Amino acid sequence: MIIAIWGRDGAGKSTLSDTLGVLFSKKEICIIIDTDLTQPTIPCRCPGETQKGVKPQSLGHALTGAVVADIRPYLCRHPEHKGLFYAGLRDGDDFLSYELGLGAENGVRNFVDRCAEQADVVILDLSGQHGDPFLPAALDAGQIILPIVPDLQGLCWFLSVKPLLERMGALERVLPVASMARPEHDVAGVEKIGGLAFAAILPWVRDTGGAKYEKALKPLLHALSGGDDTDA
Repeated sequence: MIIAIWGRDGAGKSTLSDTLGVLFSKKEICIIIDTDLTQPTIPCRCPGETQKGVKPQSLGHALTGAVVADIRPYLCRHPEHKGLFYAGLRDGDDFLSYELGLGAENGVRNFVDRCAEQADVVILDLSGQHGDPFLPAALDAGQIILPIVPDLQGLCWFLSVKPLLERMGALERVLPVASMARPEHDVAGVEKIGGLAFAAILPWVRDTGGAKYEKALKPLLHALSGGDDTDA
């Protein structure tokens, strides 16, 4: 299963990706691809861990070089969750290391396909960048989760990307969630104006999820499983 998580910056995409990754990795192999190619993210999300016996490689190399046959050098195992792996930029990468645009689509699709061959679940944690090369592959994903902050900015973002989702035939695979929701947010009002039906309402959190956040995720997990109960 390939899941894409797409939203504007600050909408809680990485928190959602990490929490889903931990839950899925309890029973399955899960790979999270952090598509932010402007800064190293692996040191924060997967501290101190690399795949043993292989020379670590940056995700940027996978998109600029030859076709990737072995994804192991690009993966980092989470130190606490053995079924959870990350791919992204590493130490030594900086803002100018990889100037990639949508023209890198072939390399992206190859890398995603290789990950899907090795993992039960692949999560694309998309950046908020307009030229994210993973976006075309993400819009083809089996499930597209849109974390939307239920305020005016979040509503405007969704209305701005809705025509693209419609043109790509992706709207029927979208699961919108109210993300970083606060008591003052008018969740029902945003649903009505945007023509939305939120699959879950996720509370505001500072960095990581926690028990309350995981409990709020249950309706989304139910939707991702096609309506079947899950113990994730």
